[in-house]
This record gives sequence, structure tokens and C-alpha cells, in this order.
Amino acid sequence: MPLLDALSLDLGRRKDVPLWRQIRDEVMDGIARGTIRPGERLPSTRDLAQAWGVSRNTVVLAFEQLAAEGLVEGLSGSGTYVAPQPPARTAVRTDPHGRINPAILAAGSLDRAIRGSSALTQVHATLRHMRRPVAFRSNFPAIDAFPIQLWAKLAADIYRRLDATTANDLMGEGDPQGYLPLREAIAAHVADGRGIACSADDIIIFAGVQQAVDLACRLLLIAGDKVLCEDPGYPGICASVTAAGSVPVSAPVDAHGMDVHEALRRAPDARMAYTTPSKQFPTGVTLDMERRRALVDWADRVDGWIIEDDYDSEFRYTGRALPTLFEMDRSGRVLYLGTFSKTLFPALRLGFAILPPPLVEAFVSARTVVGRYSPILDQVLVARFMQEGHFASHVRKMRKLYLRRQACLLDAVRTHLSDYLVPQETDTGMEIVATLRGGIGAHRLADAAAAQGLEIMPLSSLAREVDADRQIALGFSAFSPDQITDGVARLQAVCRGLS
Repeated sequence: MPLLDALSLDLGRRKDVPLWRQIRDEVMDGIARGTIRPGERLPSTRDLAQAWGVSRNTVVLAFEQLAAEGLVEGLSGSGTYVAPQPPARTAVRTDPHGRINPAILAAGSLDRAIRGSSALTQVHATLRHMRRPVAFRSNFPAIDAFPIQLWAKLAADIYRRLDATTANDLMGEGDPQGYLPLREAIAAHVADGRGIACSADDIIIFAGVQQAVDLACRLLLIAGDKVLCEDPGYPGICASVTAAGSVPVSAPVDAHGMDVHEALRRAPDARMAYTTPSKQFPTGVTLDMERRRALVDWADRVDGWIIEDDYDSEFRYTGRALPTLFEMDRSGRVLYLGTFSKTLFPALRLGFAILPPPLVEAFVSARTVVGRYSPILDQVLVARFMQEGHFASHVRKMRKLYLRRQACLLDAVRTHLSDYLVPQETDTGMEIVATLRGGIGAHRLADAAAAQGLEIMPLSSLAREVDADRQIALGFSAFSPDQITDGVARLQAVCRGLS
């Protein structure tokens, strides 16, 4: 690209300045000189990383800071562009690492010192974008198949039956631990579906799994603690760990899940581990029994903590699920997390944590500070949905629907994309993983597909250290057979164009 020539970075010139800051300054200078014009599309972070010989995460950090300063803007599925009217350059005070708090910039307080940690602003780009189902978006439920009329009927019935007593329950203040009937319904659900023995007293309702993870990091870690994070893996955990002042440590994932032995070799003094053992995100593999035992034994031995994110275990198509880490734990070191964002719909923003009893009181107290409680009507609705059997029925229907949609995607990929992709059938979840043939890289394919209105996820976009540029994830749960067929045809054309 011509811009790669314009962005001629000399990394040896300023050895005392962090690499990401040098990249940010180079782009800022190019904008100021006019060599990079307003509205112009920047090279991809991967192309720049290769051109400059740095890690892609370094370039991503620079781009995120440029976005925070209003100089560039990322368009989902399209790339990063120079802002049409970049803000005027103003001398500002920064933190010791040269970062500017976006909240201060937005408020116009450019002459004030940084008053808090900027770690909360340094989050993965995928966590900041509104997500709509574009083929082949991963990890997205079938909103088109959600029983919205039933949902509306339940809501209307709740309001219709209000009296002086129930109105106060619904329209007054909520319980920070969560609506009791919902917690009771969750306890029954996990006992039946996951074999977890717990009571409503052990459960706390959160505004999604991310809030539960964030609070766990704040309460259970101190600055400098190391946390084992699956690599590739969910970027939200690294954001919360960093925001808590702790250190995420990459725990590589292979065909058997998190490599517990290697992770502990890298960080023998780790204090916490985050894992998605039922279906590792994004690779789709299951943590085997030997490693489950090793992880639980480690937590027991060192008084460490395990966050078990069981985000879509309801959608298992074949075989019997392995026991949860929470079941295997005998010393109260595992926090079990679940969500309704995948089983119902994302906008609900309801999740839950099942905690060892000694932790409950501290977490409930902290929950009163962090949002106090989740919206009461949503909790009442989900409780009714579960109590009347609609939830179990909906999950069964979605399981069958997703299995059919996966079969449709696998058939289409094997028929039309066999020269380019090797798909792998999954026993659980909402997406398949495919390995690329030939010389097309995952990020190159993702960029080209985005230009055609498609979204595929390179596994390396969620990697911190491991090399996963030969694998992509293709979601199937949110798309009809016609959408899948059309999407595969467009992806075939993209692959031909890149070959």
C-alpha cells in the first residue's frame, strides 16, 4: 500500500519511547503533514506490524490510543480510517507512558493531570462495537427464532396483575444479590443441566458475565497478581485483569484445552486462572479431565482462584458434558459463571455467578457499589420464563435449530470452499473453526470479506502470543439456510480473488 511507504518508522531513533507511542506519533505527524488525509483508510494492523517488525498488539494499542484522541475511527468490518475532521493538536499532559485519558479529552479538561488509571480505557476493540448479526458472526444467538410474542405476553401479564404489594416489588428497589425467584430458577436449572448442587443463596445476578469477572478481579486480586488467561481467548478477562492492576499471563490452548502445565510453568506464582472448559472460546475445544483435575488441584494447593465461564454449555449436540470444575472443587476455590446473553438474547445483559459460600457476602456488598442491582422487570421476566418451562423448551428448540444450521454451513463450505478451507464439526456452541489452505492468511481474508459485507473471525485476533493465523471461526447460529448459502457464495468469490 502507498501509505506503508509514507509511514516510514525508524524504531531505532527513539529507543527510550515505547514502540506503540512511536507508532501513534508517526501517524499523528502524517496527519498533521497532510501525507495521511482525512477519511483515508489506514493499512491493517497486521500489515503495519509486519512492515515495522513489531507485534500486532503493539500496533493495536497505538490505534486504540489514536481512536481515543479522535484522530482515527474504526468501522466494524471495514477497517480504520482517519477522522474526516481530526481534532486540532493541543498540548496536553499525559501519564508516564504517554497515554491520554479519553474521558478527560471528551470533557475538554486538557490542562488537568490524569487522575486515574488509564487501564480501564485500554480494552479490546471487539468489546466496544455494537454487534449485529452479519454472516458469519460468531457466538450470536438466533434472534430470529426467539419467541418474542410469548415474551411480550409474559411482560403484559406481569403488569396486568400488579397490585399495591407487587407494584412495590417490581417498581421499587431491587435486591443487590438478585431477584430471589430467578436465583431459585437458576439453581434448579444448573442442578438439572450441569449437575451443580447449590442454593439460591449461593447465586448473585450480574449485568452479564463481564461484570462478574470485573468484580471478581477487584475483590480477589491485588496489584501485581498474575492471572492465567487462555490464549487465544476472551479479551474481556485481560481487560478486567489489567484494570485491577494485575498481570494477565498467556496460557496456550491446544486440542485438549488450556495447557495447564505450561501455564503454571510460565507463572508458578499465579493467583487466578480464567477458563472456558466446556467449550473454549474461540477454538471450540473441551478441557480434558486430566487438565481439569490439575487446575482444581493447583487452586487447592496454593489457595488460588478459578473463574469457570460456562457461557454456552446449554448447546451441546452430542455426547455427555464433562463435570464442571465447580463440581470437582472441594475447597471453595471455583467461581462458576453463566449467562442469558447466549441462551436468550444479548440485550438482556443478565448473567449469574455461583460462588463458594464464604465469598457471597463480600460480593453482594460490592454489587451494591457496582450498579446496585440489575433491572427488576428483566429478572422477573426471565424467572417467569424459566418457572413456566419456556426456557427449557426454548433451549431444546435452539439446540435442534443450531444443529441444522451447522450442518447447512458444513455442507456449503465442503461443497464450495473445499479448495480454501478445512472446516471442523463442533459438538457444542454457535460456530465452527476452519483451517485455511494455501497462502491466504486469516486477517487478509477477513479484511477482504469485510469489504463484501461478511464477518469472519481470525482466531489470531483474540491471541496474545500464540500464532493462529491459519484458523478462522464461522458462526452459524444466527443465520438461516438462505443467509448461509448466500454468505458462502460471497466468501467463495472473495477467496478466488485472493488466490
